[in-house]
Amino acid sequence: MSADILFTGGGEMGERIRTLDWSRTKLGPVADWPQSLITAVQIMLGSRFPMMVHWGPELVHFYNDGYAAILQTKHPGALGQPAQPWWDEMWPFLTPIFEQVWAGHTTHFENQLVLPNRRGFVEETYFTFSHSPIRNESGQVAGVFVTAMETTTTVLNQRRLAMFSSLMAHAALASRPVEAAQHLVASLATDSDDIPFALLYSIDQPAQMAHLTGWFGLPAGEPTAPSTLSLNTSRYWPMAETLSARQPVLVDDLPTRFGSWPEGNWSVIPTQALLLPLRLHENDTAADKVLIVGLSPRRPLDADYYAFFSLVADYAGRALNHAAATYEAYRLNQALQEANSSLDTFVHIAAHDLKGPTNNLESLIEVYREEPAGAAQEHVMTLLTKEVHRLTSTVAGLLDILRSQHTAAPPAERVELQTVFSRVYADLMGYMQAQEGMITADFSRAPVVVCPPAYLESILKNLLHNALKYRAPDRPPVVHVSTRSRDNNVVLSIVDNGIGIDLQRDRDRLFSPFTRLTAEGEGAGLGLYMVRSLVQQQGGALDASSSPGVGTTFTIVLPATGPEK
Repeated sequence: MSADILFTGGGEMGERIRTLDWSRTKLGPVADWPQSLITAVQIMLGSRFPMMVHWGPELVHFYNDGYAAILQTKHPGALGQPAQPWWDEMWPFLTPIFEQVWAGHTTHFENQLVLPNRRGFVEETYFTFSHSPIRNESGQVAGVFVTAMETTTTVLNQRRLAMFSSLMAHAALASRPVEAAQHLVASLATDSDDIPFALLYSIDQPAQMAHLTGWFGLPAGEPTAPSTLSLNTSRYWPMAETLSARQPVLVDDLPTRFGSWPEGNWSVIPTQALLLPLRLHENDTAADKVLIVGLSPRRPLDADYYAFFSLVADYAGRALNHAAATYEAYRLNQALQEANSSLDTFVHIAAHDLKGPTNNLESLIEVYREEPAGAAQEHVMTLLTKEVHRLTSTVAGLLDILRSQHTAAPPAERVELQTVFSRVYADLMGYMQAQEGMITADFSRAPVVVCPPAYLESILKNLLHNALKYRAPDRPPVVHVSTRSRDNNVVLSIVDNGIGIDLQRDRDRLFSPFTRLTAEGEGAGLGLYMVRSLVQQQGGALDASSSPGVGTTFTIVLPATGPEK
């Protein structure tokens, strides 16, 4: 009986089975087939469930339309051909299964990892499937009946959902951006099958640099994961292109691009990566961070995989934004508490320090009224003028401090230190000459700082003026200003040879308002307090070292790059 009569219906595969010249295969003409094989093929073609039949010692292929979709590029060539070499890549896995079936047993696997080469590469797939024996007319096992359902999408979705759940759970625990970065990469690492490695970079636009803040799967500090890299000159990771495109950028041929690739916990080296720009706020026009994620070499970058990484970017941005908002709220609350405490102290000190000049003015006015015109009255007027100047200076200092603390700070920008120093030097020229002093500067080791120019000018002017003002009586004042780099900061040092400060006695009140450590000169004692306030507003630090009679060094630490977002 012919194949046309035996095998009806069955869609595409039914037609292929009917038209194939079986006489040229291992099975021979259809008329010579045993009834057990014919029945098995008829059942297979009549099912809408993916099914396959292997027949004979060489396991010749039959399959229906449902299984053809699973085979992909192995279809239609596998029809009528032995299982080998079509399944060479899976033969170590399949051999024990076939052995059990030939022994008369049925096997069953659920959501089993299977690694077929059906699209030109060995692919991570998952199947629920069964292999059952087909017996011939004499009761002997003569073939294998296979039913299968691909569950790859289900398994991948469950795995990815677990990763997203971990990411959001950890995001709720992060109170600082640095913690959020660590939690983010730790959560991504729970799905290393989809994401073999990840690098999180924080973008510093003013400095045109990117800084590594989180990573897994690659060793930090190596060429594949540099601690810092330029946005414009990186030959490995195209940061500038990613930020400009504002969308994911694919990088191919990673081992070739880097020349070598570090060993990892992966069975197959990743060859592709995506650079994902992250925006922490929906209305941001530029990315704040870039997340580099490795792609699995066992998964195609299809629509589902790409959509997964779009969600990764979205969730990562939300997690980092939550931590940034939490930390900002905490910082503002702390600042408010400190401001309230400082305000109480400030009001108390201000009232105390203003009371002295006010009482002196009242007393001098009474004396002036009682003194007859002449030299005595002129002396009282001199004292009155001095007290008015003292009071005016104190009020001016108070207003400067209030403006700095209650007015929005001007934007920080990259400032050439030499430019600002030159302006301050020109302003102090007359006073420096009157003191017979000298000021020198060397900014060659760290010429640029990120700070509002007006703040930097005020800081330099206060400290340089003090260095000239509190000179040693036996020598002209000499002041040297210099900078050096430390991590991502600029360390600014101002060294003088003045009278010095007894820090063992006065360190605790050195930067307090209305503090004058010597009777030399005039002033309200607000300069150092003002300088420290300006430095701290920029996230910097101010300290002093000194030897009485030798001189003083003020050290200021300011960022060389933009603040971390």
